[in-house]
Amino acid sequence: MASEMNEESERQRKQSVKDYASKLFKESSVSAVSAIVSTGNIRRKIFRVVVFLLFTAGFLYQCIKFLGYVLQFPTIVNIEMDRSEHYLGPAYTFCNFNPIKRSKFCSKYPDGCFEPDEEFCEAHPKLCIENNTKIPKDDISEYLNGPKDIMELIHDYKELIIYSPTKEIPEGPFPRLDLDGYNAAACYSIFGRVNNSLEPKYRRKSMWKRSIDFMQFYPRENDILHPNSKPGILFAIHSPFEAVNPFMKGIFLKPGHLYLISVEMIEEELLPYPYKTDCLNYTELWLRANKTGPRSQEMCRHRCLLEYTENCFNCTDLIVLYPSHSKNICELYKRQPNVTEEICKDIHRYIRPCFDSCKEDCTRMKYSYQVQELISKCYNEKFHDKSNKTRFIEVYVQFEESEVMKLQYKPQYQQVEAFSYIGGFIGIWLGVSLVQVVDVIESFFLIARYFFKKGSIACLRKSSPEIRKETV
Repeated sequence: MASEMNEESERQRKQSVKDYASKLFKESSVSAVSAIVSTGNIRRKIFRVVVFLLFTAGFLYQCIKFLGYVLQFPTIVNIEMDRSEHYLGPAYTFCNFNPIKRSKFCSKYPDGCFEPDEEFCEAHPKLCIENNTKIPKDDISEYLNGPKDIMELIHDYKELIIYSPTKEIPEGPFPRLDLDGYNAAACYSIFGRVNNSLEPKYRRKSMWKRSIDFMQFYPRENDILHPNSKPGILFAIHSPFEAVNPFMKGIFLKPGHLYLISVEMIEEELLPYPYKTDCLNYTELWLRANKTGPRSQEMCRHRCLLEYTENCFNCTDLIVLYPSHSKNICELYKRQPNVTEEICKDIHRYIRPCFDSCKEDCTRMKYSYQVQELISKCYNEKFHDKSNKTRFIEVYVQFEESEVMKLQYKPQYQQVEAFSYIGGFIGIWLGVSLVQVVDVIESFFLIARYFFKKGSIACLRKSSPEIRKETV
């Protein structure tokens, strides 16, 4: 008898929760839910339930796909023309196309040179006007003792550049690979900031919307190594945070010519992780390291190569552009790894982790330029004599300052935008607003609370007869 009463009480409790839920949903502001609950026709109710479930599934599918795309952190590129008053100026690197100075070579290796005769001087008058009239033999490779020896026979920067756009002393000499010559050459850099504690040069826009850097070079035609050598200067314009090899990425400047170089600038701003650009703020790392270390991805990778060659070959490879304090330069094709170190046997095992840590820099300036070549009409009075037609090279680098193109990578979806998209999906699929969503959540909360409340009351009723029996 007691069990039958308990079953009846349980049935009444469930029925009352159902009625309570129906009452709440009928009062709900969500029209779809209230229409389902209030419909008396079973077929229509089933139809409306199926439609509601299908639309809910469509909403969930589209919402999940959208969130999956948003969580990939896509970006868009915003192009704008920057008209700020300051911009990052480039660096200049220059090298003598004939790196070995003839007078130095013949002074160090007199057996490798010979005294020219009158016939030779008539054919090559520029090589016979000074005291350094000795001429190297055709093959001097037997006298050169590797890149280190070549670096002792180079031209000093004071001999190459007559006029500089700054009082700042050019950095260098930096050893560079010259595959067309004797493998090694020397270059100098102006405004370079590779592993340098100095701040880069920011140029201020002029009132004429363009500014000019003027440089004058002296290719030392009268001190070239061989009579048939082609005199000239190799010149490159690049980011101050990167080193370059003008023998591979430079323009050839001819003696007696004037060059007008128009520079255009593009600034890129990338986004750090978790966005796909996954950039690295090298300036911040540079400041943390007491203003030391690389400030671009390219130089970060070259530092990896530098560490590998110095650790495994005990020398600096000529392909490495990152500055090294070591004077020991690797001889091309003659370097031998340190076989005692296991990691030196596999370059990829050593280099790959280091390369992977070198991400793209978050802010970088790219320089593109056009070169116009003219024949110079000016000769220095000192070299006006016809027997010595040494000609200077004049370079005018002009900057189009009116506008700097800026490419900014920005998040495709901000947090507010993602929230708005999801709200739009709810409205399209379910016809529900945010207020109605809150109303549905509140209804489920009230039903759950009512259910647990009725359950606790039933438990108290069930336990009360046992308490009365114990008291009797």
